[in-house]
Amino acid sequence: MTQFTSMLTAALYAMLVQNIIFSTGYGMSESIRMAKRPKHFFMYGGTVTFFSLALSLICFFLNRIPFIFSLDIKYRIALYTVVLLALYLITALFCLKILKADKKFMNSLGMCALNTLIIALPVVDFKAGYTLAETVGTGIGAGLAFTLSMLLINTAMKHIHSNRYIPEVFKGTPALFIYISLIALAMSCISGQSLFV
Repeated sequence: MTQFTSMLTAALYAMLVQNIIFSTGYGMSESIRMAKRPKHFFMYGGTVTFFSLALSLICFFLNRIPFIFSLDIKYRIALYTVVLLALYLITALFCLKILKADKKFMNSLGMCALNTLIIALPVVDFKAGYTLAETVGTGIGAGLAFTLSMLLINTAMKHIHSNRYIPEVFKGTPALFIYISLIALAMSCISGQSLFV
C-alpha cells in the first residue's frame, strides 16, 4: 500500500501542485496548439500520458546502470532523447501497421511524443531521486497535468474572445499569455518552491 500511496502522491503533486506545464513552461506551446481542438483532449492527454510514463519508466531502469548513472547531465539528456525517439518510432510503426491509425492521429502523435514536457520528466525524476512508484506517479501526473492545461487554456480562449472589456490590442495571444502567466504564478505559489532547487 505504501508504493501505491507514493505513486498517487507523486501523480497529484505533478498534476496539481507542481504542474510542469505551468510552473516551468515545458510543453506549453504544444498544449496551446492542442487546446484549440477540444474534441481531441482525451486522445492527446492519453497519448502524452503514455509517452511520459513509458519514457520515465525506461529511463528509471537505465539510470540503475552504473555507467549511465555516472554520466554528465548533458549526455544523460542526449540518451533520454535517443530513447524517446526510439519509443516514438516503435509506437508510430505499431499505430500505422497494427492499429491502421489515420493520418490525423499520426500527425498529432509526433506533437504528443516529441515535446519538452516528455523529455524533462526523466531529468526531474533523476534529480529528485524518485523511487519506481514516484516515477510512475510523476509520469501519470504529467499526462494529467497536460490535459488540465489544455482544458484551462481552452476555457481561457473562449472567454478572451467574448470578453468585451479586454482592449482589442490585447485580445487573442497577448491576453492568453497573461492568463497563462497568472496560472503559472498560482502553481508556483502552491508549491512554494522551484522545481529544480
